[in-house]
Amino acid sequence: MKSIYRLKKNSQYNYVYKHAESVADKNFIMLYCTARSNPTRVGFSVSKRYGKAVRRNRIRRQMKAAVSAVAERLVTGYNVVFIPRRHGEYDFDEIVCSLDGLLSKAGLLR
Repeated sequence: MKSIYRLKKNSQYNYVYKHAESVADKNFIMLYCTARSNPTRVGFSVSKRYGKAVRRNRIRRQMKAAVSAVAERLVTGYNVVFIPRRHGEYDFDEIVCSLDGLLSKAGLLR
């Protein structure tokens, strides 16, 4: 995933948390809000209760790969944060379907 499509600063995440609308399914919660930036930027938040660093980084890498697969179809002008909901292992195909469904439910896909 390219650097211009990522949320990087804590203030950007806090803005999304404060002004966000949410969409959820059994696997993920998606928070999104409008932004001043032209490309849609995406961030991933995996809490420590999800597990040790190896597990947290693995799910984060899988979510980044899933979003980069649909990045060209994203509507511009939004900030999005994905949060995993359950603690078990995820199958990559399940992640792709889930994130694609959340983005289309929110109307962020062309």
